[in-house]
Amino acid sequence: MDEIEITAMIVVRNEEEYIKISLQSLLEQDFPQSKYEIIIVDGESTDKTRQNIDTVLKEYQGVTKVNIINNPRKLLASGWNIGIRKARGKYVIRIDAHAKASNNFLKESLKTIKNLPEDVACVGGRLISVTLENSDKTISKVLSSPFGIGNSKFRYADKAQYVDTVAYGLYKKEIFNKVGYFDETLERNQDNNMHNRIRMAGYHFYFNPEITSYYYVRSSLKKMLKQGFLNGKWNIIVFRQDKKSLSLRHLIPLLFVISLICLGLLTFVNIWFVYIIIIELLLYFILAIVFALQKTKNILEIVKMLMYFFMFHFAYGLGSLISILKKGEERT
Repeated sequence: MDEIEITAMIVVRNEEEYIKISLQSLLEQDFPQSKYEIIIVDGESTDKTRQNIDTVLKEYQGVTKVNIINNPRKLLASGWNIGIRKARGKYVIRIDAHAKASNNFLKESLKTIKNLPEDVACVGGRLISVTLENSDKTISKVLSSPFGIGNSKFRYADKAQYVDTVAYGLYKKEIFNKVGYFDETLERNQDNNMHNRIRMAGYHFYFNPEITSYYYVRSSLKKMLKQGFLNGKWNIIVFRQDKKSLSLRHLIPLLFVISLICLGLLTFVNIWFVYIIIIELLLYFILAIVFALQKTKNILEIVKMLMYFFMFHFAYGLGSLISILKKGEERT
């Protein structure tokens, strides 16, 4: 019997709209079937997620071994940990139920990590934001722009390099025995915490743009803003536990919102603060236009992107601010 090299995981809860795409992409890998397994960790989904998984598995029966495991805590971190402990592979990798792996995703990931020094614990590649058919395509443009989501190299870089974090990385399984498992007290941003622990232990992350995957962004503005708000909120919760787990880019929306609120209040003291707000917003929207033009030349779509940029950043920063004001309330 061939040795399992890679355990590919999907941790899912109530993703009936996306799970077929995600699972099919792992089943159709250009990688020896006997060399990898798939583990699906389901957080007791109440929609048609499990039925859709069964439908796909019937279609691909016998292609690759798939193990479905229950996740009673329903959290991403607990699902990660369940999957890692059950994994038979030397390497583990997870994609979101909202994601699609390219056909050579596993092959390129394994090839990359095997050609790097021993102190590289994880490798990852380009994450391309896309939308489902009939969804709001402006959202994917906003969330794939450096202005929208910061300087995460995995969103836009085209040069192989060492980085501070990756998306959908291939990890050496042994690293979790050395630095511990994912923190199950964190509902979000547990990867930031984990990656900092890996870096602090002296290990490195490597980005290779030849490794590609696709992330299906939220299908509506409301869902995008909710995601931004919750990410901002959990940034602060993670920051309280581990000051080095976040970078400046995670806190810029918070500083932006605080500046607008403070300047707004100061206008009651002196009218000149109105002009400072105008200058700040003018600079903001000039930058937004520059980055929007990199995505589209359509005037109406540019205007829409400017609105989405602002609303997303404000929701993100507001989530962080409310988390600061409501210290200790760590559940949504």
